[in-house]
Amino acid sequence: MNGTWGWPLLLAALSLGGLAAGILGDGVWDWLCWVGLAAPLVVVVRRMRAQWQGPDERSNQNP
Repeated sequence: MNGTWGWPLLLAALSLGGLAAGILGDGVWDWLCWVGLAAPLVVVVRRMRAQWQGPDERSNQNP
């Protein structure tokens, strides 16, 4: 995704979809709710970890 708004819009859509899935039903909808609401948290945690690591630690990691 290129541009400034790509990732925030994707995360907003996942959050909105997760909230809607939580309201709409049970069973599979609950799983969709968890995935939709957890995805932005996973992105935030990964970005914070990358920011906390120094440049030396980031260059030593395997992709």
